[in-house]
Amino acid sequence: MRKKIIYYSSLVATFILLSLSLFSNFTYSPFNADNVKENITLFSSDTYKGRLAGSQGNSLVGEIIRKNFTDNKLIPLNDDYKESFKVLSPINNNTLPYLKIAYDDGYSESLKYGVDYKEDMINFRKTNFTFSNEDKINVFSNYIEVSTSEGTCLFYLSPKNDFSFRSSFISTFPYDMMVMINTNTYNKILDSIKEGAEVSINIPFSIEEKEIFNIVGVIEGSSSKLPPLILTAHYDHLGSDALKNIYYGALDNASGTSFLLEIERALSTYGKPKRDIIFVALNAEEFGLLGSKSFAENNLDKIKDAEVINFDMIGSDGYPLTLMLGASSKDKDSKLLDSIEKIAKNNNVETKVTYENSSDHASFNDLGIDALSFSHSDLTKIHTPNDKVEYISTDAINSAYSVIEEKVFDSSYGFITKFFYGKTSIFIFSILFAFIASSPLTTYIKKRKIR
Repeated sequence: MRKKIIYYSSLVATFILLSLSLFSNFTYSPFNADNVKENITLFSSDTYKGRLAGSQGNSLVGEIIRKNFTDNKLIPLNDDYKESFKVLSPINNNTLPYLKIAYDDGYSESLKYGVDYKEDMINFRKTNFTFSNEDKINVFSNYIEVSTSEGTCLFYLSPKNDFSFRSSFISTFPYDMMVMINTNTYNKILDSIKEGAEVSINIPFSIEEKEIFNIVGVIEGSSSKLPPLILTAHYDHLGSDALKNIYYGALDNASGTSFLLEIERALSTYGKPKRDIIFVALNAEEFGLLGSKSFAENNLDKIKDAEVINFDMIGSDGYPLTLMLGASSKDKDSKLLDSIEKIAKNNNVETKVTYENSSDHASFNDLGIDALSFSHSDLTKIHTPNDKVEYISTDAINSAYSVIEEKVFDSSYGFITKFFYGKTSIFIFSILFAFIASSPLTTYIKKRKIR
């Protein structure tokens, strides 16, 4: 009788463990780079018009992300998934752009917008200027600095005569307006000033205060005492210009946002982590890292001991995985960097370490938080209308994921969870179940039943 109890108990226990392992494996939906590219296609489409912070397109993408978090049963970190903050944002004011040169004899000349000159988006505190040789004008080899009672304007020679590049927007930038010009325009302005002409310029953009949002969701861990792992990516980009050119921002940073969402989707089907995993879709990175600054400062008590990994530009073939830390982290130890470098080496992923404040990791580093960015630092199409989804590589996405996958699972999940969600567990329990079911004890029990 005792042997029968042991036998049936072992058989039932093994069957339950096998069933649990099968259930875990069948409910887990692993990371898929094709899903990442599909979302990049969506977010960088004409529909969202470049996702400029403060625009309708930006708001719509934020709502897609929020719905994604709720659909996958993430919880908000605070009262709401949407954490608001205010920014100054550039808007198209629908005025006519012009650059006119007027001479004393009544002759005037108008230069062509988008051919001879174009605004640089970095600041629009002023939208028009009029100046002459009576104003303060400093001339340099590749730019002209103009100071009037109205403010300051900088005309600079564009590295590309097609004016395709658009800078980030920085409301605190020292100049009230910046204008890209070609060599012909540079010479015309200088010659006209020498001849006593008056130069007038109007740019069809101005500034308006907007309320915008970071989107934050949490996969809750089993221990609130452990510091969280925070994964971030910015979803804003540069919008569109007055010529209706859309700055799609596929690599920068529909790619990082889509990478973040696919990690989140996959982990939402996995077991419970040991620590909280916080996902943050940041806004206004292109306005000077304002979203990450707002999130980090407002949640400092909750995240001060966290590790933060930011995704910015994921998916360019032929580029090493740049691990970027802020300038304030140079010559300081980073356990996060050490662990990532070790994982990358074991996975044969080439890495490059830089210390720059050019992405959202810097906002965390400046507050003493261990943070870095993953980036394929391909700058060939960045901040131009040519940053499109067709240049994104799923091989490069998978290469970056091989590193983050190991980091996330090793640092945030226990052995038992990883075991049951791994296919090895199915193999082990299947063999064990078959062994018990076919053991000599089974034959013995069957014979006893026949008797």
